[in-house]
Amino acid sequence: MESLERKVDSLRIIPAFAELPLARLRVVAQAADEVHFGAEEVIVRQGDPGDAVYALTKGEAEVWLMDPHKGSVLLRTIGPGHLFGETAVLYQGLRSATIKAKTAVTALKLSGNEFLELLRSTPGVALQIAVILAQRLASDRRTLTPPS
Repeated sequence: MESLERKVDSLRIIPAFAELPLARLRVVAQAADEVHFGAEEVIVRQGDPGDAVYALTKGEAEVWLMDPHKGSVLLRTIGPGHLFGETAVLYQGLRSATIKAKTAVTALKLSGNEFLELLRSTPGVALQIAVILAQRLASDRRTLTPPS
C-alpha cells in the first residue's frame, strides 16, 4: 500500500514541486497514483492522447522521438526528479514522444486535470514548468538539428 508521506517525499525530489507548502504537496500526493513499469516497457507512446503527467521517482527512462526523416531518435535519458507528459496535457493534444523504461521504473501519475489545477493555483510551479519546457526545447533542437 502506498503511503501518503512516502508519496510526499517522492514529490519533493521533483524540482518544480520542491517549494510547494507541505499542505499543498499532500493534496498533490493524494491525487497521484504510484505506478510501476518493467525495463523496456513503454510508459507513454508518441501519438497517444496526453491524459496524465508522470513524476519519475525511481529508475531510468528513455525519451524517443519518431522523426519522419531520421527514424527513432533517442532524445535523452531521464532519472528520478524528472517530469514527463506535461507538454501534451498543457495543450490537450497528443504525446510528442515515446517514454520507455530503461530500468525498472516507479513514477507518480497525476491526471491532466489535477496537473492543470496545480498550475492554475500555483504560479511558481507554472513558471518552473515553463523553464523546464524551454530547456527541453533547446536541448531537442540541438539533438535534431545537424551541425552546419
